Amino acid sequence: MQEFTAPLNTTYKIECWGASGGNHSSVYGGKGGYCFGMITLPYNSRFYVYVGQSGDETVEHTFNGGGKANLNKRAKSGGGATDVRLTEGNTWSDFNSLKSRIIIAAGGGGAIAHAGGCGGGNAGGLFGYDGFYTVSAPDHASLTLATGATQTSGGMKAGSSNYAATDGTFGIGGDSDEEWSSGGGSGYYGGGGGNYGQCIVGSGAGGSSFISGYPGCDAISESSTEDNIIHTGQPNHYSGKVFTNPIMIDGGSVMPKPKGGTETGHSGNGYAIFSWISTSL
Repeated sequence: MQEFTAPLNTTYKIECWGASGGNHSSVYGGKGGYCFGMITLPYNSRFYVYVGQSGDETVEHTFNGGGKANLNKRAKSGGGATDVRLTEGNTWSDFNSLKSRIIIAAGGGGAIAHAGGCGGGNAGGLFGYDGFYTVSAPDHASLTLATGATQTSGGMKAGSSNYAATDGTFGIGGDSDEEWSSGGGSGYYGGGGGNYGQCIVGSGAGGSSFISGYPGCDAISESSTEDNIIHTGQPNHYSGKVFTNPIMIDGGSVMPKPKGGTETGHSGNGYAIFSWISTSL
């Protein structure tokens, strides 16, 4: 996390890249998304940048929300989101801090090596990509896929309620069932966690992105609590801080690379760039 304070009334160009889900050998996690916007922040206002961690390490959760993978290292965790907040929390998962996010580039779901392997779902723009599955015994019943996050809810876990995987939630990707499956990517909402059942393994899904002022986004109300999230049906964050010229690109599409050039979805840890445009008294 990095804290910034606007020296004057300052206009910034802000770019955020979400982290990719973890790779396993030649099987790749879902790619991170990209968000861009311009915004003027008043003199002495503070904002906080949280940069997502790639799911390449099997950990409880990747930094900034990627869902955890299993413990036997045949699958990987989801990627964390990269975001800008108006409120600092004691941890990245503090609800009031998550609620204050004004721009969020989502992370991708983790990859699976078991049974031939499959990649994780890519991070979304408004909606995350679903996970995938690999079938080692095609005559068995199909496993339902983990679903990508939306603007109003986390993605659903793969499989049935009989397994321990979890759905994505606000700011956090779903966890896997700790058999062979992978975690969901983080975002505005997190993608569903992967699952295992009847010789079929499903990977984690991608999270959704958010930009205050971007058409199609659905901002939450300031009165929302962790147990009762209320959506306003309009894209502007309750703080009144709204981006102009916003751009949102999902992890399956061509986007700028942080250090120049282009890439199809973002790979590795997340990234954030703040470019000063102008200041005024």
